[in-house]
Amino acid sequence: MTTHRDKKPAKAAPARKKRGALMVHERLRDAIQWLRIEPGTALDEVALAKEYEVSRTPIREALLLLANEGFVQFLQNRTTIVAPLSLHNQAAFLDTFILLSRGLVRAAALNGGADRKEFDAFVKAYGAKLEEGDLEAAFRAQLDLYRRVATLADNRFLEKYFVEAQDASVRIKLLYFFPHLDAAGRAKAIDHLAKVADAIVTGDAEGADAAVSRAILFELEVIQRGLGPRFGHRMSLDPGGPEAGDD
Repeated sequence: MTTHRDKKPAKAAPARKKRGALMVHERLRDAIQWLRIEPGTALDEVALAKEYEVSRTPIREALLLLANEGFVQFLQNRTTIVAPLSLHNQAAFLDTFILLSRGLVRAAALNGGADRKEFDAFVKAYGAKLEEGDLEAAFRAQLDLYRRVATLADNRFLEKYFVEAQDASVRIKLLYFFPHLDAAGRAKAIDHLAKVADAIVTGDAEGADAAVSRAILFELEVIQRGLGPRFGHRMSLDPGGPEAGDD
């Protein structure tokens, strides 16, 4: 006869397994997203299991979740790598991101409820960390402001897809936006975020729409500059000759 005591271990095991996989997914995703593990890096299941102090089963489950989100890739030779950054769909992504952002800030401004002190604190933290050169902390402050905006929009569909789009932009902005901001660029970035925040706090839907559009286009301009050649296009093919473009 099966007793109540006999049933307990069978029920407890799946719960531990689920927690392990979700824990690994969250921590590994964060490490990949914030470039603590670089794009293209091979992921060894045995090493990951040792690092996270779990068996290989939660590691495999976490990797499957990350693959579905586009953060890792499974190669034909059964190697798993951090997904390389790809620009082939960036135009479609940016169209989607701008549309989601405009809809989100409009909804938040129209709904009201934004607290001036809270939003000023986000902008202040963003500016302070940018000036200190702590790019990750600055970016997290910016993300925190927009996630707060997402909750104020009171639209679970906008919130869900906007947050996903924000997450998808983290690696490219860490590589090609924040490191390429000079003093003038930092001042512009802070001003753009302050104007988005101010329009939402004052309930100005049109102003919020325009401000977030300008903010994203500014980021795109900096990213494009970061992706461009720095000096190769100015080199002459004639050794010892003048650089291309010189008079």
